[in-house]
Amino acid sequence: MHQMKGAILGHVESVFGDIEEMMAIKHQEKFALLEDACENATDVGELRVAFEKWFAEHVEDLELDQSSYDLWEEALSNLEDGDFSDF
Repeated sequence: MHQMKGAILGHVESVFGDIEEMMAIKHQEKFALLEDACENATDVGELRVAFEKWFAEHVEDLELDQSSYDLWEEALSNLEDGDFSDF
């Protein structure tokens, strides 16, 4: 009986590990697409447009509990000096 429990638990753990790995790869791909989308932005307005477009295109795949507005605002709140001129 102990071996059966171990086999079941081990298999499910392996399946979960595979799922986590696939999710990590998917998130890395989505992040790379965001980097590409933001690369050519030359000011805050263009960056916002690129971010919003990326978000709209991938919102269903991302399965985030946040809106694009919330993500944007939280990112901006991480800036210590609030100066966007160095963009």
